[in-house]
Amino acid sequence: MRTVLLCLLPICASFAAETVPTTAVAGGVRLKDLCEIDGVRANQLNGIGIVVGLPGTGDKSAATLRMLKQMLDKKKLSFSELDLASKNVAMVAVTADFPAFARPGNRLTNTQISCIGDATSLKGGVLMQTSLEGADGIIYAVGQGPVSIGGFGSAGPANAGGGSPHANLETVALLTQGPLVERPFPAELLTDNQLKIKLRRPDFTTASRVVHALREAFPGFAVTATDAELVTLSFAAPDGQVPDSTAVVAAIDKLQQLRVDPDILARVVINSRTGTVVAGQHVTISPVAVSHGGLSLRIQPKQVQVNGKPAITWKDPVTNLTSPTGPNGTRVVMVPGTMSVLEGATVEEIANGLNALGARPRDLVAIFQAIHSAGALNAELIEM
Repeated sequence: MRTVLLCLLPICASFAAETVPTTAVAGGVRLKDLCEIDGVRANQLNGIGIVVGLPGTGDKSAATLRMLKQMLDKKKLSFSELDLASKNVAMVAVTADFPAFARPGNRLTNTQISCIGDATSLKGGVLMQTSLEGADGIIYAVGQGPVSIGGFGSAGPANAGGGSPHANLETVALLTQGPLVERPFPAELLTDNQLKIKLRRPDFTTASRVVHALREAFPGFAVTATDAELVTLSFAAPDGQVPDSTAVVAAIDKLQQLRVDPDILARVVINSRTGTVVAGQHVTISPVAVSHGGLSLRIQPKQVQVNGKPAITWKDPVTNLTSPTGPNGTRVVMVPGTMSVLEGATVEEIANGLNALGARPRDLVAIFQAIHSAGALNAELIEM
């Protein structure tokens, strides 16, 4: 077995000193990508409808026929359930998202049609006119038309003789032409003449930096941070008048282009099923030793030079005696399958070293889980 000794030096700081971010931070992130405007949001719509024109793949239950009869009764067409007995209709749930600022006449996109009864396929069906309501029970959109369940057949290059057969789920479909908007959702950008900005990832440091950037970009405006998520920009005029909507839109455009450096938590995300390990830039490892199968990992305190001489780096836990190096038997020796790193080494360095030793993905996951359990992983561990 080949002897491998890897000494991973601590990472040098990428920035000499942290500066307060301003509107001119070149490497920052736009507020448009960090924040949301309170009141600018989508709303959910839903409705129950009937799909007709199915080739014998519809519902077998009597409830669907009763619903179809009720829909025809509203059109002053009287039929008995026996007259409507057919396997060509299906009861479906219709769901869609109503985007912010949608106006009457706009069409909604990505409208889902899903079977409620025991229909086996919606292929070739047509949705009858269906009203879509919000959570308040008011109708905001109406949809009808052909439904699509996606492709069937063989997928692959034409010169390869076809390809692998595929078929989409036939009990779920999309409305080919989205529902028409009948009325807009009420939306207000300002609340008490204040524009409220919400961070997508609440963080006190990031909120403080956002406040600093807004105060530089909007001198004379009152900017406050309510908590780690909410920042308010006040448009209150001395005479109490409501600001012009054009000025509010222009201010939103300006603030969304501002750049701020968000603060990131030290976090390690691992997926034990795929062996994936993703770590942030602030993750470090404290002194710890791990043994896993034929691999052994030892992370030691970093040795510091003072006036050209090694400083005291070892302390006996019982006698409290100190020395530049530990006694025999506690120092790192070159043995097969051993890796030695320094305190403060990052997850990236450790992963690279373990990969060089031939560790498999599931070995990496097991080792990082053990390091976290020992309290030596200075970060939040998230397991997927």
